[in-house]
Amino acid sequence: MDLTSGVAGLLVGGVIGLVLTVFLEDYLKARARRLGSLTRRLRVRGRLPEAGDRFQLGPLHTPMVIVEGDGEQVINEQSVRLVIDPVPVELPAELAVWRAEIEAEQERRQAAGEQFFWNGLNYAVCGLVISRTAVSELPEACLRLKHADYYTFQAAQQLDRQFADGTTPRSRYLGADPKSAPDFMCCSFGTNVAVVTADNQLVVQKRSGQVGSQPNTWSSSANEALSRDLDSRGRTAPNLYDVMRRGIDEELAIDESEYHLEMLAFIVDADRSQWGALFFATLHELTGAELLARRSRGVPDKWEHDQVELVPFDVDSVVRHLLRPDRVGEWSSVGPPLFYLALIRRYGRARVERVAARIVRSLNE
Repeated sequence: MDLTSGVAGLLVGGVIGLVLTVFLEDYLKARARRLGSLTRRLRVRGRLPEAGDRFQLGPLHTPMVIVEGDGEQVINEQSVRLVIDPVPVELPAELAVWRAEIEAEQERRQAAGEQFFWNGLNYAVCGLVISRTAVSELPEACLRLKHADYYTFQAAQQLDRQFADGTTPRSRYLGADPKSAPDFMCCSFGTNVAVVTADNQLVVQKRSGQVGSQPNTWSSSANEALSRDLDSRGRTAPNLYDVMRRGIDEELAIDESEYHLEMLAFIVDADRSQWGALFFATLHELTGAELLARRSRGVPDKWEHDQVELVPFDVDSVVRHLLRPDRVGEWSSVGPPLFYLALIRRYGRARVERVAARIVRSLNE
């Protein structure tokens, strides 16, 4: 029987048309849902988190806001772009006076042979835009920067010093929304890394009393500030992965060929208006004991840390270490969120959240 003619042809054509219509409708609905989800996600990512999103883990609270990143998804090196506006930030008159005082004092200390802070050239953060690739929804970041220096940073970090009218930099310039702070209040960008050795030991260091920010606190395995002196590459903007590689080399004497590096997050300390990025480095062959032995033979920036610990890198051990009663109030703002995201990167969010919740409950009993 000829299925292309007569009643039979009409019936077959109708069935085929109905099937195609249903299939096309389902496909378009699925695409619409996906596009709608992507649009919503992009819109949410365009609004940076508020200060109420500060990191907390049971009794441990830090002022760090995780702006982008959840530990499970890496921010690829090729997906991070820095845009430099080559003009210096402008300090208000009162802060400019404070900066001049700092400069004079550091020059006096240097002349007297005392410990002093060098006025390194750095950058101020004036914007961060997070987006998603259209198909894979992988994160992409554009960090906008201006020129600044360390003395400008120090002047603006006198957050609770009073101006003539009784206000302070904190009350005048830092509000509930971290992204609303003016650029002269954001004159630093730091990179911090969680380093895990080949025998699964997490490296934890204590910042010395000689550093300018958060001295004598337990913190990341290594950290490095973005520098115009060391990280600028002519007409090419700095690479944040390379900044972190420099920090690992200078503070732990580990070459970039000896580890695998991943960026986990962009962050901002809402109390201090300090921006940064978090990284995770896994060593290929170097064990914890070998790393400590290498460090004992000298590293360029050893003075920045005066103690180092090795903690077994499993969820239970690291969470309990973060929540130790004698340690819970001694952390820098960046250490706990960094190590928590590193755990998620290795073990997955569900497992980390489950174990952490159990430990927090046990501490409350």
